[in-house]
Amino acid sequence: MKNTILFLFLFITLISCSKQNKNESISDQLESAKNNIDKKNNEITINYSTPIKGYNVSAKWIIRKKNDAYNKVSAGDFIGPAILTFEDVKTKEIFWVLHPEFTIDIDKENLKYITVKDGEFIKNQSFTQISKYIKPKFEKVGTSKEEEGFGYTYIPFFFQDVDFDDKDELILTYAETYEKGGSQNKLFKTPDYDNLEFREMTEEPFSNFSGFYYGNPSADAYSYTIIDYKNKTITHSGMSGAGGRGEIIYEFKKSEGGDDYHLSKKTDINNYDDWEIEETTISTYNDYGKQIIAVKKSKSKLY
Repeated sequence: MKNTILFLFLFITLISCSKQNKNESISDQLESAKNNIDKKNNEITINYSTPIKGYNVSAKWIIRKKNDAYNKVSAGDFIGPAILTFEDVKTKEIFWVLHPEFTIDIDKENLKYITVKDGEFIKNQSFTQISKYIKPKFEKVGTSKEEEGFGYTYIPFFFQDVDFDDKDELILTYAETYEKGGSQNKLFKTPDYDNLEFREMTEEPFSNFSGFYYGNPSADAYSYTIIDYKNKTITHSGMSGAGGRGEIIYEFKKSEGGDDYHLSKKTDINNYDDWEIEETTISTYNDYGKQIIAVKKSKSKLY
Protein backbone atom coordinates (compact mmCIF):
# COMPACT_ATOMS: atom_id res chain seq x y z
CA MET A 1 0.00 0.00 0.00
CA LYS A 2 2.85 2.35 0.89
CA ASN A 3 4.57 1.75 -2.45
CA THR A 4 1.26 2.28 -4.28
CA ILE A 5 0.77 5.68 -2.66
CA LEU A 6 4.39 6.59 -3.36
CA PHE A 7 4.03 5.49 -6.99
CA LEU A 8 0.93 7.65 -7.45
CA PHE A 9 2.68 10.60 -5.83
CA LEU A 10 5.69 10.26 -8.10
CA PHE A 11 3.54 9.67 -11.17
CA ILE A 12 1.53 12.85 -10.59
CA THR A 13 4.74 14.75 -9.96
CA LEU A 14 6.41 13.46 -13.08
CA ILE A 15 3.38 14.27 -15.20
CA SER A 16 3.27 17.81 -13.78
CA CYS A 17 6.95 18.22 -14.67
CA SER A 18 6.57 16.82 -18.19
CA LYS A 19 6.50 20.28 -19.81
CA GLN A 20 10.04 21.07 -18.74
CA ASN A 21 11.21 17.50 -19.52
CA LYS A 22 10.13 17.50 -23.16
CA ASN A 23 12.79 14.98 -24.17
CA GLU A 24 11.68 12.48 -21.54
CA SER A 25 8.94 10.11 -22.70
CA ILE A 26 6.06 8.91 -20.51
CA SER A 27 7.61 5.42 -20.39
CA ASP A 28 10.90 6.93 -19.20
CA GLN A 29 9.03 8.84 -16.51
CA LEU A 30 7.24 5.68 -15.35
CA GLU A 31 10.52 3.79 -15.29
CA SER A 32 12.05 6.59 -13.24
CA ALA A 33 9.18 6.36 -10.78
CA LYS A 34 9.59 2.59 -10.50
CA ASN A 35 13.31 2.99 -9.90
CA ASN A 36 12.61 5.45 -7.11
CA ILE A 37 10.23 2.95 -5.51
CA ASP A 38 12.81 0.18 -5.85
CA LYS A 39 15.28 2.40 -4.02
CA LYS A 40 12.73 2.56 -1.18
CA ASN A 41 12.62 6.31 -0.88
CA ASN A 42 10.95 7.28 2.35
CA GLU A 43 9.11 10.46 3.16
CA ILE A 44 11.02 13.29 4.85
CA THR A 45 9.05 15.79 6.92
CA ILE A 46 10.21 19.41 7.09
CA ASN A 47 8.49 21.62 9.66
CA TYR A 48 9.24 25.34 9.55
CA SER A 49 9.87 26.72 13.02
CA THR A 50 7.82 29.93 12.74
CA PRO A 51 4.72 31.01 10.78
CA ILE A 52 5.29 32.36 7.27
CA LYS A 53 2.93 35.09 6.05
CA GLY A 54 0.18 33.86 8.37
CA TYR A 55 0.67 30.15 7.69
CA ASN A 56 2.20 27.28 9.60
CA VAL A 57 4.14 25.52 6.85
CA SER A 58 5.46 21.99 6.51
CA ALA A 59 6.68 19.83 3.64
CA LYS A 60 6.41 16.11 2.87
CA TRP A 61 9.45 15.53 0.67
CA ILE A 62 10.68 12.59 -1.41
CA ILE A 63 14.26 12.69 -2.68
CA ARG A 64 14.68 11.78 -6.34
CA LYS A 65 18.38 12.49 -6.86
CA LYS A 66 21.48 14.27 -5.68
CA ASN A 67 21.90 17.87 -6.75
CA ASP A 68 24.25 18.23 -9.73
CA ALA A 69 27.42 20.02 -8.74
CA TYR A 70 27.35 22.60 -11.53
CA ASN A 71 23.73 23.43 -10.74
CA LYS A 72 24.26 23.79 -7.01
CA VAL A 73 24.12 27.42 -5.95
CA SER A 74 23.66 27.64 -2.18
CA ALA A 75 20.96 24.97 -2.40
CA GLY A 76 20.55 21.62 -0.67
CA ASP A 77 22.38 18.49 -1.70
CA PHE A 78 19.24 16.58 -2.73
CA ILE A 79 16.28 17.31 -5.01
CA GLY A 80 12.79 15.88 -5.22
CA PRO A 81 9.05 16.64 -5.20
CA ALA A 82 7.32 17.82 -2.04
CA ILE A 83 3.80 18.51 -0.89
CA LEU A 84 3.73 21.84 0.94
CA THR A 85 1.06 22.20 3.60
CA PHE A 86 -0.14 25.67 4.59
CA GLU A 87 -2.24 25.95 7.74
CA ASP A 88 -3.89 29.32 8.26
CA VAL A 89 -2.81 30.47 11.72
CA LYS A 90 -6.17 32.17 12.43
CA THR A 91 -8.76 29.90 10.79
CA LYS A 92 -6.79 26.63 10.95
CA GLU A 93 -7.82 25.91 7.36
CA ILE A 94 -5.32 23.71 5.54
CA PHE A 95 -4.16 24.05 1.93
CA TRP A 96 -1.78 21.95 -0.17
CA VAL A 97 0.55 22.81 -3.04
CA LEU A 98 2.78 20.44 -5.01
CA HIS A 99 6.38 21.65 -5.33
CA PRO A 100 7.95 19.77 -8.30
CA GLU A 101 11.60 20.48 -7.39
CA PHE A 102 12.16 21.08 -3.69
CA THR A 103 15.37 21.11 -1.72
CA ILE A 104 16.59 22.30 1.66
CA ASP A 105 19.82 22.05 3.62
CA ILE A 106 19.73 18.89 5.71
CA ASP A 107 21.02 19.13 9.27
CA LYS A 108 24.24 17.20 9.90
CA GLU A 109 22.61 14.90 12.44
CA ASN A 110 20.07 13.82 9.79
CA LEU A 111 22.58 12.96 7.06
CA LYS A 112 22.97 9.51 8.65
CA TYR A 113 19.50 8.66 7.31
CA ILE A 114 20.59 9.16 3.67
CA THR A 115 22.68 6.68 1.69
CA VAL A 116 24.95 7.98 -1.06
CA LYS A 117 27.34 5.74 -3.03
CA ASP A 118 29.90 6.94 -5.57
CA GLY A 119 28.28 10.37 -5.56
CA GLU A 120 24.82 8.96 -6.36
CA PHE A 121 21.75 9.01 -4.13
CA ILE A 122 20.70 5.44 -3.22
CA LYS A 123 17.98 5.61 -0.58
CA ASN A 124 16.90 7.32 2.62
CA GLN A 125 15.07 6.60 5.84
CA SER A 126 12.22 8.73 7.11
CA PHE A 127 13.02 11.56 9.51
CA THR A 128 11.59 14.88 10.65
CA GLN A 129 13.56 18.12 10.61
CA ILE A 130 12.67 21.51 12.04
CA SER A 131 14.05 24.26 9.79
CA LYS A 132 14.25 28.02 9.98
CA TYR A 133 12.63 29.78 7.04
CA ILE A 134 14.99 31.94 4.99
CA LYS A 135 13.16 34.89 3.49
CA PRO A 136 14.32 37.10 0.61
CA LYS A 137 16.69 39.90 1.57
CA PHE A 138 14.62 42.41 -0.36
CA GLU A 139 11.03 43.46 0.26
CA LYS A 140 10.38 43.15 -3.47
CA VAL A 141 12.63 40.72 -5.34
CA GLY A 142 13.10 40.78 -9.08
CA THR A 143 12.78 44.55 -9.35
CA SER A 144 16.29 45.22 -10.63
CA LYS A 145 19.31 43.35 -11.91
CA GLU A 146 21.36 45.48 -9.52
CA GLU A 147 20.44 42.93 -6.87
CA GLU A 148 22.88 40.43 -8.38
CA GLY A 149 25.75 41.68 -6.27
CA PHE A 150 23.99 40.72 -3.06
CA GLY A 151 24.43 36.98 -3.55
CA TYR A 152 22.29 34.09 -4.65
CA THR A 153 20.59 31.91 -2.04
CA TYR A 154 18.02 29.32 -2.97
CA ILE A 155 14.57 29.93 -1.49
CA PRO A 156 12.06 27.13 -2.24
CA PHE A 157 9.04 29.44 -1.88
CA PHE A 158 8.15 32.97 -0.87
CA PHE A 159 5.22 35.41 -1.01
CA GLN A 160 5.08 38.61 -3.07
CA ASP A 161 2.56 40.60 -5.08
CA VAL A 162 3.23 40.01 -8.78
CA ASP A 163 -0.01 41.21 -10.44
CA PHE A 164 -0.30 44.68 -8.87
CA ASP A 165 -3.36 43.95 -6.72
CA ASP A 166 -1.54 44.53 -3.39
CA LYS A 167 -2.11 40.89 -2.44
CA ASP A 168 0.79 38.50 -2.09
CA GLU A 169 1.00 35.52 -4.39
CA LEU A 170 2.87 32.28 -3.61
CA ILE A 171 6.01 31.82 -5.70
CA LEU A 172 7.75 28.44 -5.95
CA THR A 173 11.37 28.24 -7.06
CA TYR A 174 12.67 25.10 -8.76
CA ALA A 175 15.81 23.72 -7.12
CA GLU A 176 17.88 23.25 -10.26
CA THR A 177 19.26 26.35 -11.92
CA TYR A 178 19.91 26.84 -15.59
CA GLU A 179 23.53 26.46 -16.66
CA LYS A 180 23.96 30.24 -16.83
CA GLY A 181 21.85 31.21 -13.84
CA GLY A 182 18.19 31.57 -13.03
CA SER A 183 15.63 28.83 -12.54
CA GLN A 184 11.99 28.10 -13.24
CA ASN A 185 9.21 29.50 -11.07
CA LYS A 186 5.58 28.53 -10.51
CA LEU A 187 3.06 31.09 -9.22
CA PHE A 188 -0.18 30.68 -7.26
CA LYS A 189 -2.97 33.01 -6.18
CA THR A 190 -3.48 32.69 -2.44
CA PRO A 191 -6.84 31.70 -0.94
CA ASP A 192 -9.45 34.44 -0.41
CA TYR A 193 -13.16 34.97 -1.06
CA ASP A 194 -12.54 34.48 -4.81
CA ASN A 195 -10.19 31.52 -4.47
CA LEU A 196 -10.94 28.77 -1.98
CA GLU A 197 -7.49 27.27 -2.45
CA PHE A 198 -4.10 28.08 -3.93
CA ARG A 199 -4.74 28.50 -7.67
CA GLU A 200 -1.91 28.17 -10.16
CA MET A 201 -1.53 31.24 -12.39
CA THR A 202 -1.43 29.69 -15.87
CA GLU A 203 -2.02 32.87 -17.89
CA GLU A 204 0.62 35.12 -19.42
CA PRO A 205 2.91 36.55 -18.18
CA PHE A 206 2.75 34.57 -14.93
CA SER A 207 3.03 31.15 -16.54
CA ASN A 208 6.61 31.71 -17.71
CA PHE A 209 8.34 33.42 -14.79
CA SER A 210 11.96 32.36 -14.32
CA GLY A 211 15.04 33.61 -12.51
CA PHE A 212 12.68 35.54 -10.26
CA TYR A 213 14.36 35.63 -6.88
CA TYR A 214 17.35 37.46 -5.49
CA GLY A 215 17.30 39.86 -8.39
CA ASN A 216 18.07 37.58 -11.32
CA PRO A 217 21.34 35.97 -10.24
CA SER A 218 23.45 36.21 -13.38
CA ALA A 219 23.86 38.84 -16.08
CA ASP A 220 24.38 35.95 -18.49
CA ALA A 221 21.26 34.07 -17.35
CA TYR A 222 19.32 32.52 -20.20
CA SER A 223 16.03 33.57 -18.67
CA TYR A 224 14.98 36.02 -15.98
CA THR A 225 12.00 38.16 -14.96
CA ILE A 226 11.90 41.76 -13.73
CA ILE A 227 8.89 43.66 -12.33
CA ASP A 228 8.59 47.45 -12.50
CA TYR A 229 6.01 48.27 -9.83
CA LYS A 230 6.03 51.99 -10.60
CA ASN A 231 5.23 51.65 -14.31
CA LYS A 232 3.26 48.40 -13.89
CA THR A 233 5.31 46.29 -16.32
CA ILE A 234 6.69 42.76 -16.25
CA THR A 235 9.65 41.92 -18.47
CA HIS A 236 10.83 38.44 -19.43
CA SER A 237 14.33 38.34 -20.91
CA GLY A 238 16.22 35.40 -22.33
CA MET A 239 19.03 34.33 -24.61
CA SER A 240 19.26 31.50 -27.11
CA GLY A 241 22.29 29.44 -27.99
CA ALA A 242 22.08 30.61 -31.61
CA GLY A 243 23.42 34.09 -31.01
CA GLY A 244 20.11 35.76 -30.36
CA ARG A 245 18.12 37.16 -27.49
CA GLY A 246 14.53 37.94 -26.73
CA GLU A 247 12.56 40.24 -24.49
CA ILE A 248 8.84 40.36 -23.80
CA ILE A 249 7.43 43.45 -22.08
CA TYR A 250 3.95 43.17 -20.56
CA GLU A 251 2.19 46.44 -19.71
CA PHE A 252 -0.71 46.58 -17.26
CA LYS A 253 -3.35 49.25 -16.72
CA LYS A 254 -6.09 49.75 -14.16
CA SER A 255 -9.50 48.35 -14.98
CA GLU A 256 -12.29 50.85 -15.51
CA GLY A 257 -14.37 51.18 -12.36
CA GLY A 258 -12.03 48.97 -10.35
CA ASP A 259 -8.70 48.85 -8.57
CA ASP A 260 -7.33 45.74 -10.28
CA TYR A 261 -4.81 45.90 -13.10
CA HIS A 262 -5.10 43.87 -16.28
CA LEU A 263 -2.77 43.15 -19.20
CA SER A 264 -3.15 45.85 -21.85
CA LYS A 265 -0.14 45.51 -24.13
CA LYS A 266 2.53 42.95 -24.98
CA THR A 267 5.70 43.86 -26.87
CA ASP A 268 7.75 40.88 -28.07
CA ILE A 269 11.26 41.79 -29.28
CA ASN A 270 13.59 39.21 -30.84
CA ASN A 271 17.09 39.61 -32.22
CA TYR A 272 18.40 36.90 -34.54
CA ASP A 273 20.71 36.28 -37.49
CA ASP A 274 23.76 37.05 -35.36
CA TRP A 275 21.93 40.01 -33.77
CA GLU A 276 21.65 41.86 -37.11
CA ILE A 277 17.85 41.76 -37.36
CA GLU A 278 15.39 42.89 -34.69
CA GLU A 279 11.75 41.84 -34.97
CA THR A 280 9.07 43.46 -32.84
CA THR A 281 5.53 42.16 -32.39
CA ILE A 282 2.99 44.27 -30.50
CA SER A 283 -0.29 42.82 -29.22
CA THR A 284 -3.01 44.77 -27.45
CA TYR A 285 -5.70 43.56 -25.05
CA ASN A 286 -9.16 44.76 -24.09
CA ASP A 287 -10.37 45.64 -20.60
CA TYR A 288 -11.05 41.97 -19.89
CA GLY A 289 -7.51 40.90 -20.79
CA LYS A 290 -8.60 39.33 -24.08
CA GLN A 291 -6.13 39.73 -26.93
CA ILE A 292 -7.31 42.00 -29.73
CA ILE A 293 -6.80 40.52 -33.17
CA ALA A 294 -4.85 43.51 -34.52
CA VAL A 295 -1.13 42.82 -34.23
CA LYS A 296 1.62 45.13 -35.46
CA LYS A 297 4.93 43.67 -36.63
CA SER A 298 8.13 45.41 -37.67
CA LYS A 299 11.68 44.46 -38.59
CA SER A 300 14.78 46.61 -38.54
CA LYS A 301 18.52 46.24 -39.10
CA LEU A 302 20.58 46.81 -35.99
CA TYR A 303 23.82 47.47 -37.85
